Amino acid sequence: MMQESRPNGTQFEGKEEYVKDVFTEIASYYDEMNDLMSMGMVRGWHKFMMKKAGNLGSKRCLDVGTGTGEIAFMLAERAGIDGEVVGVDITPKMLELAKEKMKGRGLPRDIVFEEGDALSLRFEDSSFDVVTSGYMLRNVTDVQRAIDEMHRVLRPGGLVVVAELCKPDNRIVRFFYEQHMKHRVTKLGRRYDRGESIDGKQPAYDWLTSSVEGFPHGKEMTAKFAKAGFADAKFYVKTFGAVNIYCGRKK
Repeated sequence: MMQESRPNGTQFEGKEEYVKDVFTEIASYYDEMNDLMSMGMVRGWHKFMMKKAGNLGSKRCLDVGTGTGEIAFMLAERAGIDGEVVGVDITPKMLELAKEKMKGRGLPRDIVFEEGDALSLRFEDSSFDVVTSGYMLRNVTDVQRAIDEMHRVLRPGGLVVVAELCKPDNRIVRFFYEQHMKHRVTKLGRRYDRGESIDGKQPAYDWLTSSVEGFPHGKEMTAKFAKAGFADAKFYVKTFGAVNIYCGRKK
């Protein structure tokens, strides 16, 4: 039986501030935990995203919810000196780390990292060739609006490529997924968040795992991309359903 889905994910009063505080708390060990939680597969997911983004040479790219910049770095490597990459995130601490990491990357051209809200991007309509995002949609207060904003800032013919975690539909795979989340991820998270609540709510890694519960994915999510105006919206299942990667082209 498939999990019950909530069309807009998990929402509650004060979510935006809570999420910002969560990522401020975990910023310094975010990359390490991503690698441990995914058992090193996160890099493969990002490479697949780049494959779907196609030829990025000289393109103007936007990474929404850029975090510590890992996807933005891959965009910049491929966009080259004549391209441009902007990374936007709501959490200043994550952006500080992204800027620090960039110094040792030897990129063809520096990325512009800036604070911004995925639900109200400051950019003009039709100003980017490619928009990417990784694992952000679960954290916003309005999933459809975030996707609509990605569509708005894309030029006609531009591509969107978004990665998001999800709970596998297959019952057998889901069992092993739940065991991994319960016995590995939660224990690893406790090394860092110490089980301390944030803003009177869940500890950081309790939120990062529980936010997957009931989050729309697969066809339900591609319907949101189609509603925003993306043509041929589709998704690719990775790691037995633990991650979906969504792609679409602006008409």
